[in-house]
Amino acid sequence: MNAINYSEYTSEHSGDFQTEASLSKKGFDIRVEHARWSCSGTAVVEIRNSCLIRLLLPADNVNRDDSAYNLGRFSGQGMRHFKQLGPLLFIPHGTEFHLKHGVCQQKALICLFDPTALGALSAYRWNWEERANESMLNLQSLYLQASLLRLAEEVAAPGFASELHTECLLTSIALDLRREFLGPQEVSEVVGKLSARQLKLVYELVEAGPEEDLSLNRLANVCALPVRKLSLYFKNTTGKTLRGYVAQARVEKAMALLADQRLLIKQVAYGAGFQNAAAFTAAFHKTVGLTPEEFRRQRLG
Repeated sequence: MNAINYSEYTSEHSGDFQTEASLSKKGFDIRVEHARWSCSGTAVVEIRNSCLIRLLLPADNVNRDDSAYNLGRFSGQGMRHFKQLGPLLFIPHGTEFHLKHGVCQQKALICLFDPTALGALSAYRWNWEERANESMLNLQSLYLQASLLRLAEEVAAPGFASELHTECLLTSIALDLRREFLGPQEVSEVVGKLSARQLKLVYELVEAGPEEDLSLNRLANVCALPVRKLSLYFKNTTGKTLRGYVAQARVEKAMALLADQRLLIKQVAYGAGFQNAAAFTAAFHKTVGLTPEEFRRQRLG
């Protein structure tokens, strides 16, 4: 499946697309893609509920001057004429984008992503209506370009914690785009959800370890919310229950601690925030499917 869906195409052939590398997860679909158009044409580009950002990449046997044959415009945004597309362009969701191209070929990083699926960014609303403008068709940000080049490298040669690294890069990219085109967050936009600051406080307390009181009352007081609202807002913001998130975070911390052979199981339990070894073993087995001892033996093996 192509990263971009071309509809209302004026030619019988919408182009040949070959994916060199890709990385997909809920919330994003990233591809290093070769595109070749054997004839000129126009099309309406559909990206459904995601945003799209594209960066042209250098490639053998590809003339970078081919970009001159690519033109585009947003429909209904006061853009009557097609504009030349730059190496770096952005198409926000909820917009209708018209493409016009000649006979050419390109290699590009195509990144489809949903900002609301990127951790703390889900606390914000991403309303791009009437915000699309021609500057998006030729972004001049060196920061964005550098981030996208790193993203292309990660997709082409995934390393340790590749999905996490990718999500961090996408979060940075989305924030830069928001600052550039949407401005500051309105308070009224986060009704029913945790603000970015509140979500950060919850994450910091959970990651702080057993020294911090992780009771719902403690978390609610820090966020200046009633307990019931905290649980509801957290789920509205992240799609997860607060209790489930805390339990998962504790188990993940325990998995890291179990790598240290010097620690007894009860020491791991306390270090991960559990009250006793029995509760730790039960929670660990429920999540991982192994007892802590079995997990440690398999990991060391």
